[in-house]
Amino acid sequence: MGLPLIYLALSPKLVEGLFLEPQLERLKPVAQLERWSGPEKPSLETVTDALRRASIVITGWDTPSLTSLAEWTPNSFAVRLIAHSAGTVKHLLPVQALERGLIVTHANDALAESVADFTIGAILAARRQMFTSAARMKVGQAGVPLSQMHELRGSTVGIIAASNIGRRVMRLLAPWDVTLLLYDPHCSPQVAAEHHAALVSLDELLRRSDIVTLHAPITKETIGMLGAEQFAAMKDGALFVNTARGVLIDHAALLRELQSGRISALLDVTDPTEPLPPDSPFFALENCVVLPHMAANTVQARQQQSRYTIDDVLRFLAGEPLRHQVTRERWDIMA
Repeated sequence: MGLPLIYLALSPKLVEGLFLEPQLERLKPVAQLERWSGPEKPSLETVTDALRRASIVITGWDTPSLTSLAEWTPNSFAVRLIAHSAGTVKHLLPVQALERGLIVTHANDALAESVADFTIGAILAARRQMFTSAARMKVGQAGVPLSQMHELRGSTVGIIAASNIGRRVMRLLAPWDVTLLLYDPHCSPQVAAEHHAALVSLDELLRRSDIVTLHAPITKETIGMLGAEQFAAMKDGALFVNTARGVLIDHAALLRELQSGRISALLDVTDPTEPLPPDSPFFALENCVVLPHMAANTVQARQQQSRYTIDDVLRFLAGEPLRHQVTRERWDIMA
């Protein structure tokens, strides 16, 4: 029997962007590797064919949606493992495939690690008015008043969702002597206690927090979860940080609250357009920093995505437990 076939359903540009080549070398002793040969993103027809020939398909951001897997069974497809080199897989394949036994892994942990680091940096920079101070200094304006400069240490930080990223943010905040409040209807008191957080209602979190940071996934329940009522509940001088998804909040409501000058915000994601147009009123606000969805954009995150992906491919081939498997239980509450 020959070596198992692995199909790489990624564009050459993405392979380069993920620094994937050194990791692919690890597969040569244990598998045959076949690649998408085109210059652009893989075609649906070619990848669909690969699903019927290869036992493992490695996917990524530019892989087309694998709709045919809605009919997956061990007898109708050769593929046994989808190894996704990015985060969410909900857009990639139907949940029915998981329910019938198709194994799926993803590299979400690599992105979560990077976004959590970024979130801490964003909070520090925003609370210390680094962005505003730099902008004022560039044009010769007076500095930001001392009354607007705040340290993270001793603050009350509200974490919305004990997601993969939310839990990492809580762990990273441990040395800062902060009071942690957590809102997550799916989180147990035990998990909250493990992260030294008080499990509270969303309203209490918003009223008490100096910093509110959003880490919820996109689900039917979370879309638009923060609107006019929620932003109005935030305390004067509080900071709102969104490194999750723009669709989770009402941007018109946030804009009105920001225009009042009562709170500030740092947005790495926006909705309905991303990036925002240059004439967006958000850019006219000194108390709002808008960034270009960059929280996970680092060399190290991309390298880690590749490493995690190939690690699990090798574990699968060796019959070992997978570390980054997407289970059916996780599907409904994941991004």
